[in-house]
Amino acid sequence: MTLSQAMTSGRGNNLHALRLLLAAAVIVSHAWPMALGAATPEPLETLTGHSLGGWAVAGFFFLSGLLIAGSAERHTAWSFWTARGLRLLPGLGFALVVTLLLAMLSGAALTPAVSATYVLRGITLFSLEHHLPGAFAAAPMPGVANGPLWSLSHEVTAYALCLAAVKLGLLRHRAGLVALAVAALALWAAPDLPARADTFAPLFLAFTLGMLAHALHDLLPLSPRVTLALVVLAPLGWPLAVAALGHGLLMLAFRLPARPLRQDLSYGLYLLGWPVAQSLMHHLPGLTPLVLAALTLAVTLPLAAVSWHLVERPMLAPRLARA
Repeated sequence: MTLSQAMTSGRGNNLHALRLLLAAAVIVSHAWPMALGAATPEPLETLTGHSLGGWAVAGFFFLSGLLIAGSAERHTAWSFWTARGLRLLPGLGFALVVTLLLAMLSGAALTPAVSATYVLRGITLFSLEHHLPGAFAAAPMPGVANGPLWSLSHEVTAYALCLAAVKLGLLRHRAGLVALAVAALALWAAPDLPARADTFAPLFLAFTLGMLAHALHDLLPLSPRVTLALVVLAPLGWPLAVAALGHGLLMLAFRLPARPLRQDLSYGLYLLGWPVAQSLMHHLPGLTPLVLAALTLAVTLPLAAVSWHLVERPMLAPRLARA
């Protein structure tokens, strides 16, 4: 079975469930430094060179590349960016407000000017403020308000490059696909990049592999043998490791029995997990990483449901009705 056959078979898929699992993996990974201090290695970091959260974010970017490339092909540039804004900004705004409320409950003396600046800088994605003075003072990482927001600007940059590649026709021709792959690999391999570009490069490579999976969906086999072969090759470097991760995610999404979720809580879980964990560590010092991870998931899932039902889904409802 190819990816195209799996996606057009009429059966559901597990994409929402996978994204939820990836968001949960980020929360679990962050629990170690948040409970024990910033210098504490996260799970898998020593073994693989990348933390559990790092692998999860790479998985997010791969799946985004797969789905966003299709969206870019179906929409005009205006419609594309409208859809992206409606998906990203309402949930982000909710998360920023919740972060402020939790910070104030932890004792941060935030003036209206500081609060407004935090929200306005956060909503721009590219001018984020990660610290709030006096927030979560008793936690092992005091003042750090919402760490995971860093990835959103890289996601939007990948969206822009994806849209450009689609409108230039790169995904319709073999030469274009090769050029796209070579450009992503060259950026990843380039030495001495500025800090932001150095962070973006491996994520964009994961995103590009998702775009290539979309473009080659008629040819890409969903076979456990392919996944196994890529896993064997994964130690040779990040590109093959992410290819193995991405193919494994496709297998889980489209070859396992489908368990479609009616609500997409992954975005809210990802954005809200950090401030919830910081609040828990401030008010309940001494929690172990595993206990912190479990409590964070238990508290954040209902908040993510509130975000989805009251903020995110209502903004998407008109577009969902037209789809």
